[in-house]
Amino acid sequence: ARRRPPRGREGPVLSKAGRRSDLRALLADTARLVVDDGLEMEEAYRRTCRKQDIQLKQTPPVEALRSAIREYRELFRPQQLVQLRQQRRLALQAMSEFLPFQPQLFGSLLHGDGPVNTIRLMLFAEAPEQVMHHLSDRHIPWQDTEVVLSYSGGRRTARPALHFFAGETMVELVMLDHQSRSDPPRDPLTGKRLEMQGIDQLNALLDEAPT
Repeated sequence: ARRRPPRGREGPVLSKAGRRSDLRALLADTARLVVDDGLEMEEAYRRTCRKQDIQLKQTPPVEALRSAIREYRELFRPQQLVQLRQQRRLALQAMSEFLPFQPQLFGSLLHGDGPVNTIRLMLFAEAPEQVMHHLSDRHIPWQDTEVVLSYSGGRRTARPALHFFAGETMVELVMLDHQSRSDPPRDPLTGKRLEMQGIDQLNALLDEAPT
């Protein structure tokens, strides 16, 4: 199991035998893997660190990573910026279908720091069957799966999930019970509380963001 990096001032202390690694190369390679290869930012970052034989001593430079991904996308894949906005609007529509389960958008659509072809929603339900029945009542075909989430103390726990397709977009529904609010999921890179947005917050993001 992966260990959560120690929390600290943002910005890594990078060590390699005899010299510091080039942070610009780290950011550029991570951005390329995200935008061109469709990896999540966490996986792209860890893969780049392994490739460059980098060990992290402090919290990863999340804002620098996001800036690098945004700049690379603007330069080499500007069509993805249009897709990002379209996916956020589609996420709003999907969230409106699951209002009884207090849907929260999480993942790469929040900051545009990962693939833009998947909508990830966190739902709160007493049992997964409630969401399954909700989908079946609307004649939406679905498949069940599990998603591993990170928690405090370096814990990684599998949670029940469902996914279905809206056109070519996969919508992933990760289900938590209401008691989980006292032990929320954590960001796998920073160890901080996993960022999520409700419908009102997502509407505000669409209003303020040009992409």
